[in-house]
Amino acid sequence: MLHRPRRIRAAWEAGTTALGVAVQLPSPDLVEIVGQAGVDYVWIDAEHGSLSLAEIRELIRAADAAGVDSIVRVADHEPTFIQRVLDLGATGILAAQVNTLDQATALVAATRYAPAGRRGACPSVRSVGHVTADWPADRSRADADVLVFGLIEAPQGLENVEAIASRSGLDGLMFGPFDLSMAWGHDGDVAHDELRQAHERVLRACQEAGIEYVVANAAWEPTSTPSRTITLAGDRDVLLTGFRTLAEAHR
Repeated sequence: MLHRPRRIRAAWEAGTTALGVAVQLPSPDLVEIVGQAGVDYVWIDAEHGSLSLAEIRELIRAADAAGVDSIVRVADHEPTFIQRVLDLGATGILAAQVNTLDQATALVAATRYAPAGRRGACPSVRSVGHVTADWPADRSRADADVLVFGLIEAPQGLENVEAIASRSGLDGLMFGPFDLSMAWGHDGDVAHDELRQAHERVLRACQEAGIEYVVANAAWEPTSTPSRTITLAGDRDVLLTGFRTLAEAHR
């Protein structure tokens, strides 16, 4: 099998926190820079970014080269696309708009080989080093290590969050306050009291189910939020803020 960084799971097993950055820009160099900065993972935004599958492949390769995990945020729950990004070597997926237990259960099944799931099996893909020398071992490791996260970002998902957290087999949930704020008519106000209450419900559901609560963006989280998986920021935000700060300092 292709060597996998396995940074998120290693942090959990060591009792430490995995730190990450959200990536929308199709730049392998940027992913390598993120790795040089000392983070543990990138989540590659295939929902809101303009990334093609070929560009996603190069970002996954860059993550491998930098020694960090790659989580692909998939726009929908299509098993074929999930299979393709995992075959490219992604560490796992983050699925948008997880609203029901059935959806969440199907997502988990799409990431694991039979008999545990229904991921299509092929012994000649990048994730196994292009041609596997030991399919049973590679298959077993892939099933054990793959990470599957779901986004709770709609009223229906919030209503079902306890069942999703406790019965689906997901490794963790991420709270998406921006979409939920739009659905509730708060126009992007992620600090609204109703959003804070929703955040607490998602966090509590994860804690009670014994799965991970994944921070989507540290700037949107209450400072006291307990999490072992924290996305620090997004690439566009860091670049814009950094260059703006430099420009203002020299005016």
